[in-house]
Amino acid sequence: MGRSAVVPLVCALIAGIAIPAAAQGEQPAQVEKGRTVAAQACATCHTTFGRMLQAHRQTPDQWRDTVYFMIGRGAQVMPDEIEAVVAFLATTGGSRAAAPPRAETQGDKERGK
Repeated sequence: MGRSAVVPLVCALIAGIAIPAAAQGEQPAQVEKGRTVAAQACATCHTTFGRMLQAHRQTPDQWRDTVYFMIGRGAQVMPDEIEAVVAFLATTGGSRAAAPPRAETQGDKERGK
């Protein structure tokens, strides 16, 4: 299947991602705008976008950092679309508390490292 056939398929899949009921009352227009922008901007490179959202649950702040990182890598997201994309990502791929620092970065107190 060629790239031109994959992009519409991915956009259709993203459009079908269910928004949790608890979040539907929160900024529905913002989340819907974010869904549209993500379908265009993110699915250009991330062809498994829906599965990626299920696997990478993050807080809104973590998603915001990810969006800025991806803009730095060439994602075509306009400044007035960033918060909408973050709202969509946090709604569909959110709910995880900030991860604690990894044990390797904290050192081993028993061995004095």
